[in-house]
Amino acid sequence: MDVEIEQPHVHHRPVGHHWFDFALPIAALFVSFVSIYIAWHHSQALKELVHQNERLVEANSLPYVQISGSNDKGTIRFNAVNEGVEPARIVTAEVLVNGTPVQSLEQLVGRCCGTAGYEGIGSSSLQGRMVRPGDTVTYISLPQTPQNARKASLLDRARQDDRIVTRLCYCSVFEDCWVADSRNPTPVAANHCAPLRLPYRE
Repeated sequence: MDVEIEQPHVHHRPVGHHWFDFALPIAALFVSFVSIYIAWHHSQALKELVHQNERLVEANSLPYVQISGSNDKGTIRFNAVNEGVEPARIVTAEVLVNGTPVQSLEQLVGRCCGTAGYEGIGSSSLQGRMVRPGDTVTYISLPQTPQNARKASLLDRARQDDRIVTRLCYCSVFEDCWVADSRNPTPVAANHCAPLRLPYRE
């Protein structure tokens, strides 16, 4: 006679919770992404801070050349002044009279107002000159006298009417360059100072 042995019935209960087992790696992945984002954002903030510091240093060490003219106390002057805080190296100088470049003071006064009758006129070179902060270079000066009053008036009128235009390309010690124009009080940034076909010598 066969005796049937009854096998014990085992109930399998799941250990833990399925949703927790699934959520744990997702949470870890999320924390990893957040950590990576925070690290990236921090590095970007540091880069921006460094960039701002570089710009601040540059702004506090730039030359700022302006070209102006005056008729003060009977003397007509054409000036270039460095109002920045760093020396300016004038690489090229160009002077135009009625839109045509001239290379010397003699050509300038000849095309502007006639060659004779400019007793006492003086000039100074611009090209290749280093202008320290706060310095003024008077590159043309003419004291008015009874003998040259008419010619001096013509020269001053040409200056005021922008018939005489001066353009300077200058660079900083960092080799950043700008173009200053007597018609514009704000210099314009330039990649470099290109050689001129007809530079103004003096």
